[in-house]
Amino acid sequence: MARYKKLFAAVFATAAITLSGCGNSPVPTDGLPAEATGAVTTTVGTTTAETSAEEKTVNKVRTAEELAGKKVIALTFDDGPNTGVTGEIIDIAGQYGIKVSFFVVGQEITPESAEMMKRAYSLGCEINSHSYTHSDMTTLDADTIKEEMRKTAELIYDTVGEYPHFFRPPYISVNSTMYECIDLPFISGIGCNDWEDDVSVEKRVRFLTQKCSDGEIVLLHDQKTNEKTAEAVRQAVPVLLEQGFEFVTVSELFAAKGITPSSTDEIIYNFATVSGQKE
Repeated sequence: MARYKKLFAAVFATAAITLSGCGNSPVPTDGLPAEATGAVTTTVGTTTAETSAEEKTVNKVRTAEELAGKKVIALTFDDGPNTGVTGEIIDIAGQYGIKVSFFVVGQEITPESAEMMKRAYSLGCEINSHSYTHSDMTTLDADTIKEEMRKTAELIYDTVGEYPHFFRPPYISVNSTMYECIDLPFISGIGCNDWEDDVSVEKRVRFLTQKCSDGEIVLLHDQKTNEKTAEAVRQAVPVLLEQGFEFVTVSELFAAKGITPSSTDEIIYNFATVSGQKE
């Protein structure tokens, strides 16, 4: 876990230099093309053998300077990956040249769904952790929490070559043990309970096009049966682009706002602000 925390710290250190020069419980309801995303080669390890074995190409995080003056928003998706709805979201991202972030459940990563992760990553999207089993982690002991995080992080790394930078707690349920055991910033977001089938496509579109604001993390779900969210995103993205929004990853959202998210304070972020809440 310390290993991928170092990678995370390095990303935000770079952003800082530039600046100085499902949850399935209710939540508040208050783009660049793939070829333009760029890449950075990061080497992990100190020996020649390690360098040869572990050289990875990771996605470039746009800086505050690159995103200056833009109205930024981070669309995020929980509970995948899968070859259905996840694939549809990736299709939309590719069609409009936008970046989104996926919070994946480790046990959902199969050889087939891993291909979806690779495809998303190739478009500049971000892959983060939503635990391994999607259990309520407040009911788990410290060792089990650490194992959930370790297994998911390793699967993500093995699939796309980069460790997760953020964690979204299942059910947005947290306690002090989780904060002690997990060395990633905790992410929630503003949503419309889109995992509930009785929330219509129209309501989802209305939420996305009328309720979202600059600096916001939007919490959505790409579980296998959630075709309504895929359709809502398909309808909402061109409207949001017309409204002047720039779609960014969660890492880019914080970089754009000059915020280094804390992995030590007991904060859960809905917005890219110091407090994690709208200010």
